[in-house]
Amino acid sequence: MILSDRDIRRALPLDRAIASQKQAYVAAATPGAAMGAGVAHAGTSAEQLVFALTGGIHGQTGVACKFGMQVPSNRLRGLPSVHAFVTLLDPESGVPLACLNGTTITTMRTACGIAAAADLLAPPGSARLAVIGSGVQAREAVRAIAAIRPLSLVRLWSRDPTNCRSAVAALASEVDTNFEIAPTAQAAIADSDIVVTCTLSHDPVVRGEWVGKGATVLTVGSYHPAGRETDLALTRWAARTFTDDVAKALGNGGAILEAVSAGALAAGDLVAIGDVLQGRHPGRSSADDILLFHSMGLGIQDAAAAWAAYQGALAAGIGTTVAF
Repeated sequence: MILSDRDIRRALPLDRAIASQKQAYVAAATPGAAMGAGVAHAGTSAEQLVFALTGGIHGQTGVACKFGMQVPSNRLRGLPSVHAFVTLLDPESGVPLACLNGTTITTMRTACGIAAAADLLAPPGSARLAVIGSGVQAREAVRAIAAIRPLSLVRLWSRDPTNCRSAVAALASEVDTNFEIAPTAQAAIADSDIVVTCTLSHDPVVRGEWVGKGATVLTVGSYHPAGRETDLALTRWAARTFTDDVAKALGNGGAILEAVSAGALAAGDLVAIGDVLQGRHPGRSSADDILLFHSMGLGIQDAAAAWAAYQGALAAGIGTTVAF
C-alpha cells in the first residue's frame, strides 16, 4: 500500500494521530514495551542531516523504518526541511505492508506529540497560543494544538516575516480563531498560555523572563546537542521539565545538556511524559507552575502514527496498492 500526504491525512484525523502519540509515550516509559534504534550523520554538505529510525511497539504496531534527510536551507526553496519515506512491515512475518510519505508522518507525529504533551500539562482553559517559527512544522503545531484546546488567539513570530504572513493566511482558512503576527518573539510569548517552538535555532528563542505564570512551553527543535530553543533561566524557573525519552534527552537534547551542565536541572528530575499518562507523576501541580517539555523525536512515534494511518486506510479503502 502506498499512502500519500492526502491519503494519510484522510486516514489519520488529528484526534487519532494525537492518541497514537500518547500510545508511543506510554511505550517509551514502559521497559520492554518497544523496540527501535537510530543513526544519523552529515549529508553531502555540513548543514544536512541524513537519518534512519526504526521502531515498533510490541503487540500494538508493525515495525517502521524511516529514512530521510533534514535540509534547513529548504526554507529558501519553499520546501519542508525534512523529506523522508516510512516503510511498514508486518510484526510477525516481516512482509512489507506499506510505504508512507515520511514528511507527512514526521510533521504530524511531531505536532501531535507536542499536542499530546500539551493536553496533559496545559490547564483546560489555556486559550492563547504562541508559536515561534512559521514553517511546515509550525503550521502543523497550530492545527494540532487547536484540536486539544479551544484557542481564542494564536500569535506567530519567525525570522522570516514573509513566510509568517503566508502561514497566517493559510491557517486562518483552517483554524477558527484569531491570528496575530507578532513583531518580536517576546511579544508573541507575552501572556500566552501555551508556547511552542518550531525552529532549528542554536540560540534561545524563548527566554525565561518572557514567560508568564502558568505557561506550558514545548520545544520541537532542541532534540540535538546544538539545539538551544530555551535559555537556562526558563529551565531554572520551570516547576518541572518533561520529555518523551529521558535517556535520549540526557544524551542528545541541547537545552537539557546545557541545563544539566550548568546545574539548572538535575538529571534525576527530568520526567518522562509517559509517566504522567500512566499516573506515576502528577504533571501539573499548580495553576501557576511553568512547565517545560522537550520533544526528542522517537522511532516509536513514527511507528505509532504510521500504523494508525495504515489501519485507517485499510478500513476506509484509502491508498494505492501495488504488486511487490
